[in-house]
Amino acid sequence: MNRKIFIILLFSMFNFNILAIEIYPKNIFIDHYELIPSLGRINSIATSINKIFAISDNYLLMFDKNNLELIRTTFFGQDIFLVAYDQFYEELWISSTDAIFRYNINLGSVREYKFYDVVNDIGVTPDKIYILSRGKYSLDRLSGKIEQIAKFPDNVRWYRAFDRKSLEDYKFLSPYFYQDNLNETNDPFYRYEITSFYDEGMYLYVGTDQYGILKYNKISLERQRVVYGPLSTHNIRLKKIDGIYYFISSMGISSLQKNQAQSWQYFRLMNEPGDFLYVNNEFLVSHGNNLTKISGAVSVPIAQFRNAILSLSSDETNIYVGTNDGMYRILRETSEPIDFGPDKYPVYVVYPTAEQVFVGGEFATYRFDRAGGKWYKVFPRGTKDICEVARSFYFLTTDNQLIQYSPSYDSVINENDTVPIILPYFNIYDIDSDGEMIYCATGSGINYFDPKTQLYNPVYNLPLIGFNYVAVVDEYIVAISDQNIYRLAIKFRD
Repeated sequence: MNRKIFIILLFSMFNFNILAIEIYPKNIFIDHYELIPSLGRINSIATSINKIFAISDNYLLMFDKNNLELIRTTFFGQDIFLVAYDQFYEELWISSTDAIFRYNINLGSVREYKFYDVVNDIGVTPDKIYILSRGKYSLDRLSGKIEQIAKFPDNVRWYRAFDRKSLEDYKFLSPYFYQDNLNETNDPFYRYEITSFYDEGMYLYVGTDQYGILKYNKISLERQRVVYGPLSTHNIRLKKIDGIYYFISSMGISSLQKNQAQSWQYFRLMNEPGDFLYVNNEFLVSHGNNLTKISGAVSVPIAQFRNAILSLSSDETNIYVGTNDGMYRILRETSEPIDFGPDKYPVYVVYPTAEQVFVGGEFATYRFDRAGGKWYKVFPRGTKDICEVARSFYFLTTDNQLIQYSPSYDSVINENDTVPIILPYFNIYDIDSDGEMIYCATGSGINYFDPKTQLYNPVYNLPLIGFNYVAVVDEYIVAISDQNIYRLAIKFRD
């Protein structure tokens, strides 16, 4: 018999396929990166003796029950809805639109059992798994065979889909939704609905839509809130201000605090921001061609420009505004824009230093010498991002290449100060620095450039996929793709 046909027949003996479902990380022992999930919709919750399991959008989240810290995130390549904990085999059973997944908690491995019906409840016994949908079914753990049955046994431990009517048994949850504190939102009347819960006896775990997980002590009614990621992972951008990284999305602004891997803070916005600054404990946010000061629910217009605002930056005395028709500055504590810039083309980035201000425009990159009060053209190519290592500056050009600028401080300008650093075959979409290396988000993974050796090095411990943004947060590399946010400890970089 043909060997290939034999292998196909061998696999067809089982009712599951371990290759059909895509999950990330694929192997928790080899893949050292972790995924940062968004603060999404919690569809289901279950617990074990020392862990909390939650389905948040397409993510399976695993928390430490004692300190409520997120310890593992698994991304599924399709919609998942209900999670059940199998205490007999230390496994999870997870439902999707067309399958039941068997997830081994210790190995992180997944098996798939095809099931083409909506799963309402999943039950666990020492012998079998039971499924309630439009009919009643049993699943044999050994063979993977699913059979329709007449009735369920009495010793089943059930994990049920969310029924909003069941919330009426927990009057202390009334009015059955949550709202942000006034200093955390520009939309204070928005309600975050309860979308799931799990009653463990003394403790009640409550899942929400975009508000996290709440843990209640049912005796004292003490409440703890668990948050675990940015407001959204879709169309997200990164910005660094005073050493803190902010994630900007249509939902608002999320920040991960220094040296606190689990400490997320949020500021929600009614309208999608273009760019923002955090000045004097207030947000300056651009919407189209408008610049607005926002403090909680209060919004105060600052200035209106002729064209859309593309970038915002600041130093101790000025707010710098890059627009589609040039650059302006606004003295702090005032609201009058002043023309400031060498041309009237779009400005994508402004990078102020103590001695000069670098400006990345559409067709050229400039620097303003503060002492002499003059503008100089650094090189005739546009720039969209700038970072610094030692005494050299690195410009990410509008054609997605990297240029090193090592100024000769004994002269005003020298064309030989700029050196192109080409990454073969790959476009670079974002850069960041840890003070020693330049990290590059490319169309095929994350690379880092070593100024000492003048060489690029791939980060093989991150997926070799397209990334839009990269950041170095404390001792971690954070990389953002179209679909996920990846975090890798720098010690695993090589």
